[in-house]
Amino acid sequence: MVFSSFTFLLYFFPAVILIHYFLPRRAQNPFLLLASLLFYAWGDIRRVPLFLGLLTADWGLGLLMGKSEKKGTRALWLTLGLACSFGALIFYKYTAFFLGAVGVQWSGAMDLTLPLGISFFTFQAAGYLIDVYRGAVKPEKDPVAFGTFLFLFPQLIAGPIVRYQDLAGQLHIKRKPDARALDGGMALFALGLGAKTLLANPLGAMFKELRGFPGDMACAWLSLIAYSLQIYFDFMGYSVMAVGMGRMLGFSFPRNFDHPYAAVSVTDFWRRWHKTLSGWFRDYVYIPLGGSRRGKVREALNLLAVWLLTGLWHGADWTFLLWGLWYFVWLAFEKFLLKKRRIRPAFLGRLLTLLCAALGWALFVSDGLGEFGRYCQDLFCFRAAPQALFWLREYAVLLLLAVLFCVPKAVEGLKTLARKYPVFRFAAVVVLILLSVASLAASTFNPFLYFRF
Repeated sequence: MVFSSFTFLLYFFPAVILIHYFLPRRAQNPFLLLASLLFYAWGDIRRVPLFLGLLTADWGLGLLMGKSEKKGTRALWLTLGLACSFGALIFYKYTAFFLGAVGVQWSGAMDLTLPLGISFFTFQAAGYLIDVYRGAVKPEKDPVAFGTFLFLFPQLIAGPIVRYQDLAGQLHIKRKPDARALDGGMALFALGLGAKTLLANPLGAMFKELRGFPGDMACAWLSLIAYSLQIYFDFMGYSVMAVGMGRMLGFSFPRNFDHPYAAVSVTDFWRRWHKTLSGWFRDYVYIPLGGSRRGKVREALNLLAVWLLTGLWHGADWTFLLWGLWYFVWLAFEKFLLKKRRIRPAFLGRLLTLLCAALGWALFVSDGLGEFGRYCQDLFCFRAAPQALFWLREYAVLLLLAVLFCVPKAVEGLKTLARKYPVFRFAAVVVLILLSVASLAASTFNPFLYFRF
């Protein structure tokens, strides 16, 4: 089940919001946990026992850490917990890749299917265990509340990555959002749904259409622009829908995007794109490795480790490792050579950042190094046919709208208008939902890109 499906929009989502609102406090967490299990089972019922097993292990080991006074014992429980969580992730996601890298052939590796949301689930569970070990949070004693935190359906499949301390206070109170929270949550959900169905889906169709013309430089660049916009509105749309649904359920999820395509540097880009993932790697990998406290060489190695792991987190392929290395090179250049200086004028800095991000997405979308090589050949073949003008004219309105909604001033202007005129906000929400439903009814192309990560 995905957010942009009729089953979710017409039945599951309204029923969960309505029932949860009127339930007494003690029944809310059990209900949400059961609803989340149903949501997950709808798309991947075979993996429910795996997730329940990991959930039980993480909850029990967290309790054991909380009861242990000896640091060595606590470290043992932490190691077991991380081994369970990351062991499952590595087995399902990386077995084929690692065996292939060392030349070992195992036919069973190709039959392994990646459980939906396991990367996000693992990072949330690992963050909880590490925080309990550090004493930053107390272990959750209620298994149902802990299960609700880990399995909460709005952010289970594709984030944002929520930390336990963000929700701990909201798990043990009567959650009854007021009219403002319900209204704001619904507006966010409609905005995310519109971004997904009215922008990301057509941009994805545009990308596929244009990649059907190999050897054409103009079509290749248009396809790369389309994919760069598609992945932004796809993932941003999902994250905004998650935040909106969380608000309607009485939860406050962290913001995951802050106009990343307006960034003036690559460093700035990663402060704005998938902020919860960047924050996770900073707090649980980069800083524990020493961060910037042990000299420039160690700092560079720490940065390299973070970005290779970030690449691997996104996918088990050499293209994702190269994607991580690509960003490491740019970030190291800005950190150690440019330091705090910015490229002037600011327009040039933004243009170079967008070029860096777009070429990174070429790695992202390529199925293997061979396909990436062919994509690069198309991007820099310096041959173009008149057909590119036809496709540019065909998709001009879509591209202009997508670019417009990447501009912070345009988005903030619409937000100000919505806050100032409630009638405008209400009309916008209704129109977005109606147009989104109409778009879903007319099209069968409705993927979520980050589901495979």
